[in-house]
Amino acid sequence: MENDLQLYSQLLSLPLFQGLGKADLEEVVTHTKLGFHKFETGQIIVCENDICNQLHFLLNGQIEVTTVSAGHSYQITESIMAPELLQPERLFGLIQHFSKTFKALSTCNILTVEKDEVIRLSDKFLIFRINLLNILSTYAQKNERMLLRQHSNSLESRIIRFFADRCLRPAGRKTIKIKMIQLALELNDSRRDVSKALNHLKQKGILTLRRNFIVIEKIEDALQQTRL
Repeated sequence: MENDLQLYSQLLSLPLFQGLGKADLEEVVTHTKLGFHKFETGQIIVCENDICNQLHFLLNGQIEVTTVSAGHSYQITESIMAPELLQPERLFGLIQHFSKTFKALSTCNILTVEKDEVIRLSDKFLIFRINLLNILSTYAQKNERMLLRQHSNSLESRIIRFFADRCLRPAGRKTIKIKMIQLALELNDSRRDVSKALNHLKQKGILTLRRNFIVIEKIEDALQQTRL
């Protein structure tokens, strides 16, 4: 009984199951093939380009997310705390492969639901279907808003925004592996001006510079401080 209550509580903490009643949750637990997986620190949960044929729910723990550019010219690493749903938009659509690599930073428990089960749950429970549509719609709207947003003339602001737009979440610690000349190319600016802007951001305590690495402790604060 205690284990059932704990499972119900965990399911309700996940966006797809929020709003379901106790009877519905009991039916989900009883009739749905749920996979439970434990990953120790350092283990890979999923890799970039792995087939996405099931939903992955991070129930507890902390994971590292690595995003690599299409040309492998830079990468961004960030950490995410539970609860988290790993790239649900990749379950359907044109490209059904993960675009990021997820690795356990602590002991993590992952709940998986096969694609066929997701379709069945969407067909049976209206709330589940609405939650799934809300998640996918929010993702699409955020990406559209990103493209239409007015950009700042400040190079410092554009640097921080460039990193934030490529993160899973625009908050927390980010580590960016990129060469100065590549960042200048990405921003369509000179290497000299980009170097000057980065050093100015460093002086203000917004980021830390290492050889080919940029570390931003709290990118939400960096966004706020460079917003004009």
